[in-house]
Amino acid sequence: MIKNQQFVINNFEEKLKVFTHAVSGELTSEEDFVIANTKVPTDTFNVLLPKSPTIKNAVKIRYGIDNFSFKGYPFSTWIDAQFLNDEWKELMQEYDLKETERNVMMKLENTLNVSQSNSHQLIITPVKSNEELMKYKEVFMSLFGGSPEKDALESYFNRFSQEKLGVEVQMFIGCIGELTVTTGLLIESKDSYGIYDVMTKEAFRGKGFGSEMFQFLLNQTKDKQKPVVLQASDDGKSIYKRFGFIDVGEMVVFE
Repeated sequence: MIKNQQFVINNFEEKLKVFTHAVSGELTSEEDFVIANTKVPTDTFNVLLPKSPTIKNAVKIRYGIDNFSFKGYPFSTWIDAQFLNDEWKELMQEYDLKETERNVMMKLENTLNVSQSNSHQLIITPVKSNEELMKYKEVFMSLFGGSPEKDALESYFNRFSQEKLGVEVQMFIGCIGELTVTTGLLIESKDSYGIYDVMTKEAFRGKGFGSEMFQFLLNQTKDKQKPVVLQASDDGKSIYKRFGFIDVGEMVVFE
């Protein structure tokens, strides 16, 4: 039986796989870790994801990290707090990686009882064309202001091929008239759905647009028996609990 946290890790691995493939990057997947190298200097999409508390392929992990260093590419490490033993801590310290945030792993057992949205403030459409992808990108990048990461994400999306994503990935934009204000991403893996990128432009927050997009995503699941997983900030988890999600663990982020 799959542990709750493992659903989150497995789905996150699927996200790394498809979003690395979308820019013709390089994914290294081993028993104990995944390294997503997009070949773009972005720590949003360059990720080391441990899959086990035991490091079994230390040489390959170091090779992947050293490759980032050689290219001057930033990256982030997302690790289940239960895996964060002395062995992994020493590896983080060896590469001078610092903890930057913690997110709550959350899970909804199924979507059998998810109600349809009663609010219709948004016109929500799937991202199918390059024009719609640019609208998704606009909201995504608005969160990064004038930071170096914004420039890196510009490079990432310039290389992005939507055709490479596959049918298991659904991207959506939410608009008010001609104005795109929010986004959402639903990814189906073998054992779960994952919700990501529920983002709203700063000027439009607090108006329920994010919640409307979130409920819309829950209604897009085809297999209603499958669980849905996500990672939430402390501020956001109360919203997800209203939809029936429960805490199942904690993800620690190092950069």
